[in-house]
Amino acid sequence: MLKNIRNVIAVLLLFGILAGYGGSGIVCAAEGKQAPDVQIFEKGVLYQKGKIKVVELNGTYRQMGRQYGKLLAAEIRGMYAEVVKQFALNKIASADGQLEEFSRKLFKLYPKRFRDIAEGMSETSGMGIDKIAVLNESFDFLISPGPPAAAPAGEHNHCSSIAVWGDYTGGGPLVMGRNFDFPAFYKNFNPYIVVVVFNPTDGSHSAAAIAYAGQIGVVQALNDAGLVLENNDGSNCGDQQRYFGERTPFLIKDLEMAFDYSTAEGLDAALKGARFHFPLIFNVAFPDKAYSYEMTTFDVKRRDGERGLLIGVNHFVHPEWVSPQPGKDGFAGNSVTRYKNLAALAAKYKGSIDASRMMAILDIPLSKGGATPPDKSIYQFVTVPASLKLWVKAPGYTQWTEIDLKKLFHRGVKTGVTR
Repeated sequence: MLKNIRNVIAVLLLFGILAGYGGSGIVCAAEGKQAPDVQIFEKGVLYQKGKIKVVELNGTYRQMGRQYGKLLAAEIRGMYAEVVKQFALNKIASADGQLEEFSRKLFKLYPKRFRDIAEGMSETSGMGIDKIAVLNESFDFLISPGPPAAAPAGEHNHCSSIAVWGDYTGGGPLVMGRNFDFPAFYKNFNPYIVVVVFNPTDGSHSAAAIAYAGQIGVVQALNDAGLVLENNDGSNCGDQQRYFGERTPFLIKDLEMAFDYSTAEGLDAALKGARFHFPLIFNVAFPDKAYSYEMTTFDVKRRDGERGLLIGVNHFVHPEWVSPQPGKDGFAGNSVTRYKNLAALAAKYKGSIDASRMMAILDIPLSKGGATPPDKSIYQFVTVPASLKLWVKAPGYTQWTEIDLKKLFHRGVKTGVTR
């Protein structure tokens, strides 16, 4: 009898703790349903959504880093080992020391709050800060001009993005989809794909990132104001400088801007004033509009969506660039074909595109009129910024997995979505 009472008390305490942290998917035991598998450390909570781990972090940046490091310690260690292994196998880094030296230099350029997160992760994950730096800068190492490339020039820049609203959604909410396409060996990192949700206590926005375990530097982020950011490689668009190693790494900019901005005007000022260390195409969306920022290392031009449609791939489209506009593929992989295919699919389904239709569009391979190269499409996401819904897929590893960010964002729960 006493044992049963203790078990009931333990269950009630678990539900109470999770409710206090704003946990997602928790149901009352009285409903006769099972609580999802969760782990708790300090104020952080780890959930399992299919094959995707979702970690909710709460507190100061150092505290959130500690929660991140502890709850995903096994995945962080596994990701580091796999990065070192794959980079050696693909002749990108002859030894992890080479990769560590590069990463250490760029990590020193991180703003304090990101260093605080990383140092907190190091405290609880059992990984030294230099190894945390590797997890955050191995991507930069791959695209930098120093090491030999894992693929011929232009073969790794196959990312695609599409946002639709207005007539294209039949008056429904804006929907955005994105392919992260990269060298095929990145599929070995699939078991370490995670969604990390940050709820800082300094007044910044709650923000989420699709990442590999141990990363705070990412290529897409979302926040509780319905802002979505993702970036694509723009290095084949006439920027001869191409890479500035002494500038703040662009990988932290998505999350940094998600922490800081809630309006299109504020974000526009930040991006137009930025000078990144690598040419990029930033595709951004709010609940009711989307923009593409085509950015060299010396200039930036904003391209607005045309009557409810915005597509961003790997070539510059804005007519004011001096470089001639490409009419066919070649200089940037199959960027032009992917752009045209997405435009054709948007026209075909105009008036009926919702999240489900967007997922179906991203499921169409390049060979059949889509924009997804099955051999290089590492992961994808679809999001509806107005409702803070997110779906993530890693082709060949996991199907579309829904994540309700509104239940994980503390500001979104308390005050609703703001614009």
